[in-house]
Amino acid sequence: MSKRAELRRTQREEKRANTATYNLTQAQLDAIVSEKIGKKIAEAKQEIYEETVNTVLALVLTLPLEVLMDHYWQKSYRQRLPGFVDKVLEYYGKWEDGEIDMEDLKKDLWEFGGIRLEGATIEEADYYGK
Repeated sequence: MSKRAELRRTQREEKRANTATYNLTQAQLDAIVSEKIGKKIAEAKQEIYEETVNTVLALVLTLPLEVLMDHYWQKSYRQRLPGFVDKVLEYYGKWEDGEIDMEDLKKDLWEFGGIRLEGATIEEADYYGK
């Protein structure tokens, strides 16, 4: 029996010898976990941000295009849409570069179109009396 017990003890000791053991304080362990989780959270936030921007841009571009095709340019939309899209994307690039300010765009929309964007709501002015 002692040979079997010695054999098991030897196997356990060999297994322990091959297993790396670290002694960390709670603060060190917390720092490592925070670093790893922080990176994952930052990556997830960036991915969600990019996906959201792409979705919003697609909606902001496609919804007006559908309205123009269905209600305003029924006969000429094939000729007009490419130029319209190019101009929208050009203005978007200018906004990204800081050449156009969102508040100025909202001001123009209110002054020339009678439509005010306030947060998530859209107010229309009385056409004659703003």
